Amino acid sequence: MPPKKPRRPKNRDGFEIAIVCALTLEADAVIASFDHHWDEDNGPPFGKARGDPNSYSTGVIGCHNVVLAHLPGMGKVAAGNIAAFCRMSFPNINLALVVGICGGAPSYEKGDIHLGDVIISTGVVQYDFGRRFPDRFETKGTLSERLGRPNLEIRSLLAKLTTARQREKLLTASHDYMNLLSVRYPGRSKDILFPAEYRHRHRDSSVCNICASCERDDDPVCPEALKASCEELGCDVRHHQRYFETDRGEEPSSVMHFGTFASGDTLMKSGKDRDHLLQEKNVIGFEMESVGVWEVFPCVVIKSVCDYADSHKNKDWQKYTAACAAACTKAFLGYWDAAMQGAEDEAEEKELRELILKSLHFTDINERKAIIASETPSTLEWIFDDHGENPQEYPYMFHHVRSTNSSTEAILGLCHKDFDLEERHDPVKEMLENYQSEILPNFRNLSEGSQMYNLSIPSQTEKHAKNFKTWLTYDQSFYWISGRPGSGKSTLVKFLLSDSRTFKALESWREGVIVLSHFFWKPGSFMQQSFKGFLCSLAYQLLSQDMSFLAYFGDGTAAFRKASPSDWDQNELCELLYSYRDQSLQPVCIFIDALDEATPGKDTMDLLKFIKSIVSPDIKICVSSRPERLFQLHFSDYPHLQMHELTKLDIVEYSVAALNESTVPRLHDLTISELAWKVAELADGIFLWAVLVTQSLIRGVNNGDSKDDIEHRLHTMPKELMSLYRDIVLRSAADQPIYRKHVSMAINLVVLASKRESPFSKVTTLECMMVTEPEILDKCIILGGQISRAYLDKKSDVMKNHLHASCLGLLKVVGGPDTVDFTHRSAKEFLLDTKEGRGLWQPCSIAQKELSIRSFKAILAMNRLSPIWGLEELLYMLYDWRQAQKLSCELADSFLELTLAELQGGFIDTPYRVKCGSQNTVGWFLMTAFLCGHQEFAMRGLQDLREHDAYQTVLHILENLCDSILSAEGHREQINNFEHIESIKHIFECGNNPNWSICQAYPDCPIGSIWFKILLSILKWMIEWLDRITNQSRLAPVVIDILLAFLRAGARMEARFPVYFRADPTSPDGYYFLSALKPGFERNLTGKAKFMIVEMNARALVDLTFSLMHKATDLTEWPNIDSTEIHMRVLAFGSPGSTRLYIVESESQNIPIVKHGATISGTGYESGHHAFAYDDLMHSTNSSL
Repeated sequence: MPPKKPRRPKNRDGFEIAIVCALTLEADAVIASFDHHWDEDNGPPFGKARGDPNSYSTGVIGCHNVVLAHLPGMGKVAAGNIAAFCRMSFPNINLALVVGICGGAPSYEKGDIHLGDVIISTGVVQYDFGRRFPDRFETKGTLSERLGRPNLEIRSLLAKLTTARQREKLLTASHDYMNLLSVRYPGRSKDILFPAEYRHRHRDSSVCNICASCERDDDPVCPEALKASCEELGCDVRHHQRYFETDRGEEPSSVMHFGTFASGDTLMKSGKDRDHLLQEKNVIGFEMESVGVWEVFPCVVIKSVCDYADSHKNKDWQKYTAACAAACTKAFLGYWDAAMQGAEDEAEEKELRELILKSLHFTDINERKAIIASETPSTLEWIFDDHGENPQEYPYMFHHVRSTNSSTEAILGLCHKDFDLEERHDPVKEMLENYQSEILPNFRNLSEGSQMYNLSIPSQTEKHAKNFKTWLTYDQSFYWISGRPGSGKSTLVKFLLSDSRTFKALESWREGVIVLSHFFWKPGSFMQQSFKGFLCSLAYQLLSQDMSFLAYFGDGTAAFRKASPSDWDQNELCELLYSYRDQSLQPVCIFIDALDEATPGKDTMDLLKFIKSIVSPDIKICVSSRPERLFQLHFSDYPHLQMHELTKLDIVEYSVAALNESTVPRLHDLTISELAWKVAELADGIFLWAVLVTQSLIRGVNNGDSKDDIEHRLHTMPKELMSLYRDIVLRSAADQPIYRKHVSMAINLVVLASKRESPFSKVTTLECMMVTEPEILDKCIILGGQISRAYLDKKSDVMKNHLHASCLGLLKVVGGPDTVDFTHRSAKEFLLDTKEGRGLWQPCSIAQKELSIRSFKAILAMNRLSPIWGLEELLYMLYDWRQAQKLSCELADSFLELTLAELQGGFIDTPYRVKCGSQNTVGWFLMTAFLCGHQEFAMRGLQDLREHDAYQTVLHILENLCDSILSAEGHREQINNFEHIESIKHIFECGNNPNWSICQAYPDCPIGSIWFKILLSILKWMIEWLDRITNQSRLAPVVIDILLAFLRAGARMEARFPVYFRADPTSPDGYYFLSALKPGFERNLTGKAKFMIVEMNARALVDLTFSLMHKATDLTEWPNIDSTEIHMRVLAFGSPGSTRLYIVESESQNIPIVKHGATISGTGYESGHHAFAYDDLMHSTNSSL
């Protein structure tokens, strides 16, 4: 996975690590190792403190923000100065790394040092600091003694890195980083070590007299020799000490050393002095900058040896060793924990993670998995268990049979309830005895072609069980589970996800494996059947379980703009998951159920492409689907399990349990086990077929059918599911008149609800009960009577029993709220698509209109019992229902009237009632209804309101529409603004006048017409939001569209009204505040703030609106929508602390606060805000009074 990139620091305080380099080539190597350069992105520059002469480069190495300080020269003084100034500009630096090249001792007590090796400091000796005696110079000691040792954190880290394991890891990481830098290796032939006494001078006496006279250690050499190379001077390589002794070879093989550096203002170029310091102070590296830095920051020196600190000049190694030091620095920082940055990053990462998870989540993300029925105990065990070749081992399969009482009812929906397993005879013992005495001996004599041969030896089951377990535990990327409809594929996938043996097997493949899953569902929502829903589900689960996935979202800038799955692009999600595949080492196993239920066409093809692309050595996938040709073409070459061939033993297990639990009489010369085996054989792997057939057998046994009748019932049952349902309907024909009411009503309700949006698409037994008993509905909704919950629950239980007894395996009751649904997709298809199926519920015993009315009343009644749906949810549901079923206007209005009555009765939650005032409930309802799509109803309802309430309702509808338009354009939300503009026009087409004003009749209402107040509302919205929105350029056209909609409806530009006008005292940017004025304002405003009462016309407000847009958008010319002159006149003003209201009576005392449509009090635009020159106006006004 990529290194966890830190966020860009907000300022210089966010940097904790400084790197100091003396030479340009050293700085170049460090900069080349940056993973990101903050200086080159689009963020604001970090700058430096006033008076700091240094130059800095900022960037990222690994997971750290670092600042590189460039030294103007070598030496401890330059280093000390730059470190001191760096402390001024970057006050939170807690680690300084002095990085670059150095001289090295050729050997020390722990081994040899070669050119290209890296030395990491454990201490520093200032070798030119000390005392000069007549006979000697004595250094003061190491800096760790004089200035204090490295801090505890550095000492602890160095102690860790000197261990053999960590030293090897550090060296390996350093080599890996080194390979990323484009630098030439000089070769070991350039690594020549001369004896300490062998001076670097001209060897030819005829060339230089000075060098020819150099015999003693203190004799000088000529200046030219100091600059020349060994080749130029003729230094004899035969004097080298270990050219042929090295065991490193010619390949780059730098070694890491930990030891003491000698530091001073003198460049060490003497082999004898080098050896003296090595012997006296045990120093192994020589450099010139660390002393100055050590005195300012906690410091570590990381330098690579470019020469042996002797007189022989060698620049061949400088670039290479600078890169070695930079690579080692990067590896070293991988061990360093930046405490402050880590804490901030952790908090920011947590916030970002929660935000992304919220944006990926959708409400029904786990719904399909939750509603799949769990397996009957001990079925599906074959997927993990190995069976022997001896068929006598089969009886162990039935050891759970006594525990299936509850689960059988859940799967079958059996209507037989009055039985007790403990009080019956023991059919289990009888079954096993008969099984062993009668059936098993026959198995031994079966031929391969016989009807029950495939049941006699579990080789197929064993083969596939081993095959699947092998896939779980080994490096195989893909596995396909196929099966016919109803064969139990989804149940198997759910079983695998809930069984600990799955995870145990996967752990033997890879430790710490993450398991993800997704269940497609065609009858579900868009997200449950779409490729995008699948990607959101995968990304959500992965981020929930693996925090490292967060790194792939970058710095989160884009993620912060996403609020829901609709904001994500599926290509963007694919790239995130592909990046995780390519870079993460985290093992992942993904289970995907029901590929055949994904949206057909492009979604399915994209899904298949993604599945085959996402697998890798660390990611494996198991999918299930019907054996359709498309999937066979893609998956036939992979390990494969065919459910319809492997469920025979599960069906036997299930049928034995169901027959034992639901039949009281003894069978006539038949054993339960024998009957169960026959069901399994004839089911052809279709578990649903077995479930339905078993129901029929249970009815036959309980009805006292003879053995021949039972056999006939079993063998005449058709295999195809549609034929099966037809046969069940025919067999129950005698009972249909008894149960028809319940069957018809329940199926009609389920079909009706399926056309509504979630969560109103589900039907409960309580709703079924209320619909079939309208007197309870009317008592509750129409008459307002109180009915106890206990009574309703009792009636609901009776309805549940009726459904179990009457719905013939076509409907099921599942879940906590007793949801009624089809038992299977095939049952739904039979009921909706076949003549026999439709005959069960068409025609309904009541008209569809009446059914719809009862259904909606039941929803309202249930909401009284458990108030979970707010008004907006109910109104949106009604709108969608109306569109889907084309409800008549009369019926839709009746539903709305019922909803209003519930609201007025206090049975619907109204969190936003304050919007129109608690006294105007009807107006608030009409406003909400209008915004939820019921425009005609709302407009008609306005006619029955008082003028004041009607006025307020229209105003708030228009305010909401304008706010939605502006917000949608400003933030690029997917809202149809054309429809909103048309809604505004529709309000005026219904007779509402934009110039409507009622302040004279209602003194508590702010002064102004609807048109004038909408202009104020738009202006206030722009003042508050203009600088925060992401797409300012799109605002101008929609604002103009809004204004034109009002003007074309007759809005008057010359209309004048007083406005409360003040500057915001808390804002440093000069924001101002405008509001419509209420009569009696002086009681509430005087003495609180600086303010003015300004008489303005609508043209002035339009002008102010365009002024705001002029700077922020590309609006270059104002549209000539009206020729009315701007009017603004100060009527009065007040000051803080004063209870007086100053009335402006003279026209000469007015100062225009808008000029040329672009300035306010002549101040113009400043930093994109509009300043309000209140003090200037007050001074001028007071002067003339």
